Amino acid sequence: MVELIGTFDLSLLAAIFAGLVMFGLIFYFWQSRSEAQARAEVRKRLDISSRGGRSRGNAPSAKQAAGTLATNIANRTNKYYSVNDPTQQRKMQMRLVRAGFPQKGALGYFLAARLGLGIALLLAALGIVVVFFPEKELTHKALIIMLGAAGGYFFPNFYINKRIKEREGENRRGFPDVMDLMVVSSEAGLTIEASIERIAQEIRRTYPILSEQLHVAAIEVRAGKSLDEALRAFGERVGLEEVQGFATMIQQSKELGTSVADALRVYSDEMRHQRMMAAEEKAYALPAKLSVPVTAFILPIVIGVAIIPTIVRLMTQ
Repeated sequence: MVELIGTFDLSLLAAIFAGLVMFGLIFYFWQSRSEAQARAEVRKRLDISSRGGRSRGNAPSAKQAAGTLATNIANRTNKYYSVNDPTQQRKMQMRLVRAGFPQKGALGYFLAARLGLGIALLLAALGIVVVFFPEKELTHKALIIMLGAAGGYFFPNFYINKRIKEREGENRRGFPDVMDLMVVSSEAGLTIEASIERIAQEIRRTYPILSEQLHVAAIEVRAGKSLDEALRAFGERVGLEEVQGFATMIQQSKELGTSVADALRVYSDEMRHQRMMAAEEKAYALPAKLSVPVTAFILPIVIGVAIIPTIVRLMTQ
């Protein structure tokens, strides 16, 4: 088996693989272009022209053509996942919303970018192996190629997770202030709906993410959605358990007939207490974190200063 593999040239196998990949991409793009041309013919027959003030005889620019192609790829990918795995599609859409990409075609662009980046880095790793490491073993070459493809495929996930973590941290720092403003608004006589709109305007500069999501919740309430559903959707978009608890607290206060202002005041105190506990936890963890650099960098110097003179004195005697 090893002799049979050795009879084939690695560059020939790489060229064949690259040719197959390029053939698949060309076929995919050609099919997309054919469908776009067919849709264009239908628009011409129905006499549907664009409203951008551009004449029909002018050809679209390269930027517009690239945008149309990217949109087609995203729509195809989104349609494929929506048919085969709608549950996973819903989860991925919510992750993108929490990362700050609430657009309708964000999932399709994300999936297309993940696939395209994986193929691009696969081809780049293949070219690097063929050009710079022709004398390496076959297993090493295959490992480099696989690492390139895996890095390109998983890099968008890493970027999305990083953005989600950053946005959740900012939302967690700002939500206690939102609750304090909610208590002030409630005691001033405003309803929950009016308080949400007012707070969204007040925190626009300090906490823009929370302001945007509160504004969306206010629009949903004005559009006819109930307050409980709007707050639950707000909690899902923000991704914080505290917001989910806030929505549940508002719903229970309405069902039981208790004072919403009192419930908000208690919940606001709890949020401030949790923020103080988080700060104290970081302060208590600081000595343990400082022990590592102290042990690695300062302790050897202190030991050396204390022991080296004694060693030198003993050697001179």
